[in-house]
Amino acid sequence: MTPTFARAGLVLLAGLVSPVAAGAAPPAKFLDAHCARCHDADTKGGGLDLGALAFTPSDPDNFARWVLVYDRVARGEMPPKGTPRPPAADLSAATADLRAALADADRARAAGGAGRLRRLTRGEYENTVRDLFDLPGLSLQADLPPDGSAHGFDKHPDALDLSHVNLAKYLEAADRVLDAAIATRPTAPRAVKQRVPLADYIVGHILLRGDGVLLRDKKPDPNFPPAGAQPHLDQGAHERLRVFHNGASVGLFRPEDESFAPCFGDFVAIYPGRYKLTTSLWSFQWDQGKVRRARGTEAARLSVVQLAEDGRTPQSSTVLGYYDAPSLAEQTHQLVAWLNPRDKIGFNAASLVHMETQGPKRTMGFTGPGIACDYLDVEGPLHDTWPPVAHKRLFGALPLREVDPQKHPGVRFPARAPERQQGITGRNQPDPVPGLWTVQTAKPLADADRLLADFLPRAFRRPVPADVRKQYVQRVAARLKEGDCFELAMRWAYRAALCAPDFLFHVEPTGGPDDHALACRLSYFLWNSMPDEKLTRLAAGGRLRDPAALRAEAERLLADPRSKRFVDDFVGQWLSLNRIGANDPDRKLYPEFDKYLEDSMAAETRGYVRELLDRDLTADHLVRSEFAMLNGRLAAHYGVPGVTGTQVRRVPLPPGTPRGGLLTQGAVLKVTANGTTTSPVPRGAFVLDRLLGRPPAPPPPDVPAVEPDVRGSVTIRQQLDKHRNSAACASCHARIDPPGFALEEFDAIGGHRTRYRSLGAGDQAPRGTIDPAIGIGFRLGPKVDSSGVLPDGRPFANFAGFQALLAGDRDALLTNLAARLTAYATGRAVSFADRDELAAVVAATNKGGGGARTLVYELIQSKLFRTR
Repeated sequence: MTPTFARAGLVLLAGLVSPVAAGAAPPAKFLDAHCARCHDADTKGGGLDLGALAFTPSDPDNFARWVLVYDRVARGEMPPKGTPRPPAADLSAATADLRAALADADRARAAGGAGRLRRLTRGEYENTVRDLFDLPGLSLQADLPPDGSAHGFDKHPDALDLSHVNLAKYLEAADRVLDAAIATRPTAPRAVKQRVPLADYIVGHILLRGDGVLLRDKKPDPNFPPAGAQPHLDQGAHERLRVFHNGASVGLFRPEDESFAPCFGDFVAIYPGRYKLTTSLWSFQWDQGKVRRARGTEAARLSVVQLAEDGRTPQSSTVLGYYDAPSLAEQTHQLVAWLNPRDKIGFNAASLVHMETQGPKRTMGFTGPGIACDYLDVEGPLHDTWPPVAHKRLFGALPLREVDPQKHPGVRFPARAPERQQGITGRNQPDPVPGLWTVQTAKPLADADRLLADFLPRAFRRPVPADVRKQYVQRVAARLKEGDCFELAMRWAYRAALCAPDFLFHVEPTGGPDDHALACRLSYFLWNSMPDEKLTRLAAGGRLRDPAALRAEAERLLADPRSKRFVDDFVGQWLSLNRIGANDPDRKLYPEFDKYLEDSMAAETRGYVRELLDRDLTADHLVRSEFAMLNGRLAAHYGVPGVTGTQVRRVPLPPGTPRGGLLTQGAVLKVTANGTTTSPVPRGAFVLDRLLGRPPAPPPPDVPAVEPDVRGSVTIRQQLDKHRNSAACASCHARIDPPGFALEEFDAIGGHRTRYRSLGAGDQAPRGTIDPAIGIGFRLGPKVDSSGVLPDGRPFANFAGFQALLAGDRDALLTNLAARLTAYATGRAVSFADRDELAAVVAATNKGGGGARTLVYELIQSKLFRTR
């Protein structure tokens, strides 16, 4: 393109962008003087031809392109290093004009478009139902269609469509909720107190083979000696004689795997509710028939295993926690868990690795660590009151009475499924009550109106007009007239309410959020659920417009255990922790990886963000800190001494450790790798996007991906040279590669390294912290080079150097965190026109010390949260 033609196009462009400010160079002259040489039709630096780029901000792609132009110029990334810098006055005037034009266009687009209703996410729906009915363990989310993702989260309307499939699933879910909520008997089911041995038919099989032993008084059980040269025979005979149910402890030498999933099979829940679980654990070293002191505290995992309808096949599993098993000293662990029908408790000797116990002498020839479980005591279901809260939310204090359908011809009564043990192995039995029991009333329509007047505002999370309630009462009347009993008629109304838009959507007034909408914004931000009674009362009294009251409520909500939902969900989406199990590391390259390490990694990152909130730590802690959230497994993996046990807690880091901050945490490092190798490109893009809010442009469609070489011949840096030397790729790689190169110090499972692991050429690898029982098949390949140069020319020699430079950009880190929290809290991405308000939030946060908790308080009192 000739300079004259380029200049003509830019003058036209300037007229479209904004009027020329008096006393300042117009944008056309600025762009012509400083940008056209590299961004014309001939060169198209970075794929951008400014001469052909009109200013049509009503087109989202065009608007986004101009925002990118503005951002690159305003941050000083353009013109690039090595070219003359524009005069400060020219730069200021040009960026101010372009910023004003973009903000005006953004506001015009927002004013011209209708606001979109936002549906509850699957997680919000499940939490709302749980809190509405006090059914804290009711599982609904897995049976609903998955939500999408837009602008980094599943809370944006673009990610939350409503199809006929969703509606059908909501109807099914409503029936499941009402089945769980409605009491069908006059008294609570009798609470079972049952001692459950670990030695069920699954564990019994490996006891016969030699992968475990029965122990009594910390010695082999004389009634069932360890498997020796000859294995035990006839498992059926042993079970009929109840050899495995003689009160002995079970010692295991192997963890759970695809072929072995131990559980306490004698108990399978019949009734939903809270159950108290108590278990006793310890560890030992098995030495060819002798029980000796263990190598240290081991870890066992308890989980809830949901059986399929056949009562035999596991269909899902939820971790309850990891628990310490000290050496030769029983430790009792007690917890209260919600169990649904067909739930049983699973067990895993989580800290053990697979070892060979099948030698000629089997157990009697084996030496290695073991974990012993003495018992599991189950007590429940536990009810503080009957009928339970869920039932009272629906029917208040109306009495449950026995009815004989034959005495009420023409009336339809509920069909009750028989109470029975649905688990094949469960020995606990139901506590049936004879007869059919249902809610009775002498004034059905009056009671229906009263009950719905209480329920509908709870469910819809705001006052409900009398005419709306009347419509539900009329449907109850119609169902009664058609022959339904009172329970079935009310059930129809409740089912309709649970599928109504007022329940399924975040409903706000057209002119902006009122007090009830503000209460919902706060609770769905910090609890991922509906407001509780106190928050609802404050909204009804108009108190939430008071900044002090709003902050006090935020304090209260963050102090409540339900705020864990916010931390887990926000971190899971922001840092992609929800994908931590998306791939399994290569067993040959990373033989030390296991599920216990993966779960510990996720707990570390969630715990770390929680620590930032609780202690109000500044944004530079996102990338650098003098502490980490560790348990014994993680500390061993990271090479941090002196940490034992399963509990993740704050641990000071020793001087010189390469840890501290999110980027050194195993979870982040794993989700930015592919399970086999690492690449600076996805990791660098992750840093730019998730921590700095400056996502790189997607690669050109004709550029192939780089496949790292696991044979150890060349490094990823060498392979990326051809991309960095390409004009079409150089500008993006100048931003992406530096953080990616720095993170090459960490492997695909978060281990620190100075050399790459290789399956081909290389030197013999030292064992390091890898368990002695694990075979090492990899070798050490080329050295890691983690040095680099930032786009502004600042060099770093290693990750620690990069970490220090990144931590110094505290405002960028805080601004991005503020934008992420805003998008999560409001279900709407921060727009260009919102930037000034976001900057005000960041400034107020810095004035208050710059901490993460202060940021939350400033955000909820900003226009971004309260009015937009």
